[in-house]
Amino acid sequence: MVNPDVGSRWVALNHNTMGACAETGHETEDVERTDHGTIVADSPIRYPLKMKFLLLVVAVFFTSPVGTAEASPQSSEIQEPKKKKKKRRANPKKAAKELELLQRCATQYWEGVRWADTERSASFIEDSNDRMEFQQWLEGHIEGRKIMEATVMRVDVEPLEDKTSEVTSQAFLSVALKGYEMPEQILKKEVVEQEWYLNTNGWWLKWESPTLKAREAAKAAQAIEGAEAGSAETSP
Repeated sequence: MVNPDVGSRWVALNHNTMGACAETGHETEDVERTDHGTIVADSPIRYPLKMKFLLLVVAVFFTSPVGTAEASPQSSEIQEPKKKKKKRRANPKKAAKELELLQRCATQYWEGVRWADTERSASFIEDSNDRMEFQQWLEGHIEGRKIMEATVMRVDVEPLEDKTSEVTSQAFLSVALKGYEMPEQILKKEVVEQEWYLNTNGWWLKWESPTLKAREAAKAAQAIEGAEAGSAETSP
């Protein structure tokens, strides 16, 4: 019978266990033979080693995830500004060229206004139908005036994030004008605000046709009149 008081022994039913250990030279186990088999008792030296190993595994298990969890947000926070910097500095040369092109277009436009070359100024209207009307409008606007100076004081460029639109950027210009009213020759100064937009064909001056404005206003007035007439007929 096996002694029930044996603490950490295990029963090996293979009777050749002792022989295998002897052949391999592993003699670190105490062996007792019984009628039911061979009882092999582990050496007491193994238990503290096993406990140390288990404690080490438990410590690594509980500390490693916390360390990685704490390190990962920090690493992501460090990497995010780098990505943002790359986005901001994606095409600085392209942005500089676009601004230079805008300044050149605005200068040519106001040179046309200064020398009463309305055709030159109207060339910065993209729509061909609006271009002819703009030229006539500009001729009437500068008639009786002599523009001496046109200085671009401020330029604000705003990129547009709408990928479905052909317009990639819009710009707002503040232009200081100095000139004379004819024939009194009275010096006048004023600041003109302009809006430009950029597409694949270049920078263009944003201008709304007075004819189209009047047409849309008339349509809106007719729609209001129709709605009021309909409500009057349905009312008791």
